[in-house]
Amino acid sequence: KKEKIKTKIKKSISTKEIVVKFRALDKITAKTSDLSIIVGKKKRFGYLEIFPRKCRKADKDREVVAYVQVKDLSDKKDDKVFVFNGWTFSSSPTIITFDHPIYDLWVTGCENV
Repeated sequence: KKEKIKTKIKKSISTKEIVVKFRALDKITAKTSDLSIIVGKKKRFGYLEIFPRKCRKADKDREVVAYVQVKDLSDKKDDKVFVFNGWTFSSSPTIITFDHPIYDLWVTGCENV
């Protein structure tokens, strides 16, 4: 009797829509996660709601730029505001910082562009 060995295979999104790739860090647990989010769709990471609006690649230096809106859903107020709302760059994520006490988030790629 042969036993099957289970492996953890990363699922990729197969779509013709633009997909933004992110790396997210939970500073409390020190765990990172790779996220793939279709432009125009929202996805949660912990208490964050991540909403990529646009993603582009620059030809000359393989730079990826994404326009992202992020809300912190842990704040119980009804007037949820964005903790980040702007362009972020894969080569220089510190140009416009995503400043959150628990999470770090940066764009790592863009597919189907």
